[in-house]
Amino acid sequence: MTYLQQFEAELTEKLENGTDNTTAIVRWVSEKVLESYRNGITAGQKGTQVIRKGKSRRPFPKQAQ
Repeated sequence: MTYLQQFEAELTEKLENGTDNTTAIVRWVSEKVLESYRNGITAGQKGTQVIRKGKSRRPFPKQAQ
């Protein structure tokens, strides 16, 4: 399960259960986003190359003939 799939499942569970109020859910989301941001910064400092699956959104340059 990818990070976003896991996040979506946890968020859906919180919303469907209805046990948390809006403030608690917003705080939880903020903490998850901050945690993800910090993990990205830490990975960048270690020089770890991030490899993403899927297509690049940047167009490939046209090859010279």
